[in-house]
Amino acid sequence: MTDRRHFLKQASRWGLGALGSTLGLYSVNGHSAAPTGYKALVVVHLNGGCDSNDILVPLDGGFTDYAKARPSIALTRDQISSLPGTHLGHTMGLNKAMASLLPLFTNQRLAFVVNAGALVKPTTTADVLNGHATLPPFLYSHPEQTQFVQGWLGDSDPSGWGGRAIEAIDPNRSLKAPLFSVNSNDNTLVLGQRSRMVMANSGGSKWLGAADLTNPANHWTQTLASLGRLQSANHVEAEFARTFKGVFSDAQEIAIADGAAPDPQGNFGTSEIDKRLQFIAKILPYYKSTGASRQIYHTQWGSFDTHANQRNTTNTSGNDDLDTQLGQLASAMAAFDQAMSAAGLGREVAVLVISEFGRTIDPASGNGSDHAWGGHWMVMGQSVGGGQLYGQKFPSPVLGGQDDAHNGKRGYFVPQWSSDQVAADLLSWLGLPASDLATVLPNLANFSQKSVGFMNG
Repeated sequence: MTDRRHFLKQASRWGLGALGSTLGLYSVNGHSAAPTGYKALVVVHLNGGCDSNDILVPLDGGFTDYAKARPSIALTRDQISSLPGTHLGHTMGLNKAMASLLPLFTNQRLAFVVNAGALVKPTTTADVLNGHATLPPFLYSHPEQTQFVQGWLGDSDPSGWGGRAIEAIDPNRSLKAPLFSVNSNDNTLVLGQRSRMVMANSGGSKWLGAADLTNPANHWTQTLASLGRLQSANHVEAEFARTFKGVFSDAQEIAIADGAAPDPQGNFGTSEIDKRLQFIAKILPYYKSTGASRQIYHTQWGSFDTHANQRNTTNTSGNDDLDTQLGQLASAMAAFDQAMSAAGLGREVAVLVISEFGRTIDPASGNGSDHAWGGHWMVMGQSVGGGQLYGQKFPSPVLGGQDDAHNGKRGYFVPQWSSDQVAADLLSWLGLPASDLATVLPNLANFSQKSVGFMNG
């Protein structure tokens, strides 16, 4: 007992509890029974509220309006690359920092969901301005809007749409490692109502203190394993053993996957988002080969709360400016696309890039932008209907214009797509029956159009 007590003290210092959370009802050692085949969704949440007004920019008459509305932070024409064709009645451009995504858009593996975000029901600009709108709770607040777009149903049910969907797809809980969180502080999207997510660190390590997780003969590895076999009539101790067994098996599986799988064949860089997507690209094929059939990966990355120095003129914040981060994101996404194609998973993996809200068209006092509402999201993969901008219209960047929902004329866009409609596309593609959409996405009942329509099946 002395050794075990000593080990428990050590384990608390090593942060063993951070490897998993909630009840241990899903185990990576359980093999998928249904559905058949393999599909995975990777969700990248841009932390802080990304200013997507500087991702997509109209190049026709709308550019004059855009430049006039944000004179201190607007991109110049030579900082924008043209997108082929016309979209939503405009010729459009992409921030040149994201030029590595142009081939994906041209080759129809990347699409933009224009003006998406937190929305309870269809809402107009007039509804907001006259005070008749039903607004999402705590609108413009980082933590609540992060949770809302990931499916949060309130304090009584903190689960997210990814976790609920997996439980509806697999009510018998037979799927292997269906819910993954990678280096995230907020795991709402992959939090189920009765399941355990796998929490992974993209840095990866086979060591947990002195335990070599890839070596079952290691003394400390055996000690860890023994904690999951404890028998006790005490319900707390029994639950600890059951949960610990699942968490430990998760950690072992990740260590084995990270050590055994070959490096992905993508041109990944050294940024943090490169490392995370490279890690996911590495372990995806491993989990498919060992029995996984449906998986959702989630990571939360970036410092997009750019109230000041958005164009990096005199950036002393310690964080990268907007364009630097967008360049890192685009490069990592392009490398991930390369890796999935090389692994033969191009049609089986989709990527969604979201943020809790967009930002004001009107600049903030520090040559940045402030919290707003709708923003442009991205979807990537060979099963995506790429090369398109999805929406009924592109919002006008005129301050105080027809699409400005701020009484002070700062340029707030009411989303034309709800996070639920975007999620419905991807969850239906994963295999969620249409009959379960309203349960997984309750607010979807308020919308006559249940999805955006960007997945090709």
